[in-house]
Amino acid sequence: MTDGKTFTIGKLAEQTGISPDTLRYYEKMKLIKAAERSRAGYRLFNGDTLSTIRFIKGAKALDFTLVEIKKLLALTSSDTATCAQIIDKTDAKIAAAETKILELKEIRKALKALVKQCPGGNAPVDMCPILEYIQGKRRRK
Repeated sequence: MTDGKTFTIGKLAEQTGISPDTLRYYEKMKLIKAAERSRAGYRLFNGDTLSTIRFIKGAKALDFTLVEIKKLLALTSSDTATCAQIIDKTDAKIAAAETKILELKEIRKALKALVKQCPGGNAPVDMCPILEYIQGKRRRK
């Protein structure tokens, strides 16, 4: 699917909005691969890499980890992969998101309670229950 165009890591970073360091990390993780090297030794990436980067960015936007993305990429290039496999991975991500939502609701509840307990205004910070909680000096009521 490549159009014959190649990109140095700098140009690829510019095209994708991803830093060269991140691209090198993706390469190290085997999420992307350099097509070849220039005579000067620069990594050259082809148009397929742009598609892969878009895929990675889309999956990251849905909170897939790089390990999970690597598995999804493997499925996209498999002749035997099925939609059911993608659904299984997505269902696992949904369950993780639901757990995270519950945890965030508990955090919000705790923060609201601490704010409510705080005298606010010009009270000195040593009277702040928020800081006391963070420092482990007291537990939320």
